[in-house]
Amino acid sequence: MATAESQTVSRYLEAIFYIDAEGETVKAARLADWLGISQPTAGATLQRMVRDGLVSISAAKDVSLTTRGRKAAAAVVRRHRVAERWLTDVIGLDWLAADEEAGRLEHALSDRVTDRLYKLLGEPLTCPHGNPIPGANVDGKTERALRDLPPGVQSRVRRVSEVAEHETPQLLNFLESSGLHLGTAVTSREVNAGAGTLTVDVKGRPVAMSLEVAGKIWVE
Repeated sequence: MATAESQTVSRYLEAIFYIDAEGETVKAARLADWLGISQPTAGATLQRMVRDGLVSISAAKDVSLTTRGRKAAAAVVRRHRVAERWLTDVIGLDWLAADEEAGRLEHALSDRVTDRLYKLLGEPLTCPHGNPIPGANVDGKTERALRDLPPGVQSRVRRVSEVAEHETPQLLNFLESSGLHLGTAVTSREVNAGAGTLTVDVKGRPVAMSLEVAGKIWVE
């Protein structure tokens, strides 16, 4: 069983990994907001992680994972995403419930059990939301945000931003109710920059969303 201290560090590593993967700059204030804690608390924990060789902090206060930290973070993310696949594919939970439960399981699963579970699941490439499982042989296809799909062009849903999953959990419910599953064909129909909305065709019916939401859905 992981200690409270190790669970705290795991949560920081996971958050840094997710934010960095979306191309955002990681700052202590961003982490504090993500984890729901005060900025001084985040700063103190980050200093301990610097001491332990897990992160580095630049003169501009940007937080980066060290080689050791990235390896540790990838292990946490791997446990989370494998647990999500088991919870959705075998147990039958929906996306949102699986994400919440996986957040608890990732601290209890050992790497050995995770690897065994991964093989039993058929070695999936991604989590249920399309984000790559660390260590999997991902195909490396290019992707772009749905909001950048030109009008009239069709593509397929590839993944949902991990940051969006955390910060806008209701987005998962919206995608489910709209039929926007992984692999679903979508055609961009209309962008209303003034209203900040995008309308797409999904299986022959229009689905409207904000450009902010469309920026968190990635297509091939």
